[in-house]
Amino acid sequence: MVLIDQITFFKLIEQFEVVPYTQTKGMFEFHALAGINRIKFFVNNTEAPTIACFGHEKSFGLKKMILIEGECHAISANLNVDEIRIFYNEFTKFGYDFIEVCSNAEYNFNYETALRQAGYLRPVGQFSMPLTKVVDLASEIIYTRNWKQNIKKANRNNLKFEPVINVQLSDCVDFVFIYSEMLKRKSLGSILSTEQVYALCKTGDFCLYFVTYQNRRIAARITHERKTHAGSWYAATNNDALHLSASFFLYKAVLDYLKEKGFHTFDMEKLVPSTKSVNNVFLFKDGIVGKYVQLNGEWSWYKKKYYRPLMYFVKKYLMNKREL
Repeated sequence: MVLIDQITFFKLIEQFEVVPYTQTKGMFEFHALAGINRIKFFVNNTEAPTIACFGHEKSFGLKKMILIEGECHAISANLNVDEIRIFYNEFTKFGYDFIEVCSNAEYNFNYETALRQAGYLRPVGQFSMPLTKVVDLASEIIYTRNWKQNIKKANRNNLKFEPVINVQLSDCVDFVFIYSEMLKRKSLGSILSTEQVYALCKTGDFCLYFVTYQNRRIAARITHERKTHAGSWYAATNNDALHLSASFFLYKAVLDYLKEKGFHTFDMEKLVPSTKSVNNVFLFKDGIVGKYVQLNGEWSWYKKKYYRPLMYFVKKYLMNKREL
């Protein structure tokens, strides 16, 4: 494995078949705002690269951690066990005390075999849902009865669909304004800045869509799009949008728009069934018929055995992560 710079990394993966949204230039620009020096780039071979990724480096006193969200592959078929095993085994030689991996790719037994043979295990506790739903855009998109009713309601409200072709800072300001109103309504504290939204969208890896009502933007959605595959990312609605069924209208409009552009699949990006209020998000996403897909999910390697329960305590009680 070789540690490389960002320019080399993005040049090498240009022709790769598999580049998850977590490894795109847009996502790099998004994270770089919090500290570009903490992002490290790796490839298995610079002459004939077949697997690469960037990770987020963190420090806890004298201890070092690397967080890896998926990896890029030159080809998607027949993942090579030896190749993946060697790649992740090399990470254990970089002096890290903690290595956390989260793959949102569809579950593959060869992937699990490789990670286990490299010394990785499932972490104590699960904080990322290893399940999603993929909608087939090449076929008729089917909605549940509740969705159909809300779409009809939205159509009576004369809502307008607005895809943003070239994202400007003013568009990002509008998104953040709507997003902030939504956070306030839901009593959430996950702040998103105008600079972050612009960094995410300016490279073209992510696209921005709005719904307008009486010439005013009331709902928005950001999707990641590459080749013939797209997926949901950030969404925002203000109070008016709730009463006008704008979320249903926007989701359908985006799917129809992508379908017309020739996209084949759309990832709903994680389904989280729950007994809590977040179950409403699950019910909303589950209202579109698609294929349930299990993901590779979370894996971890720790330099010392007692780090495993320690990291569970850190995530759950110090970082306030929601256990799933």
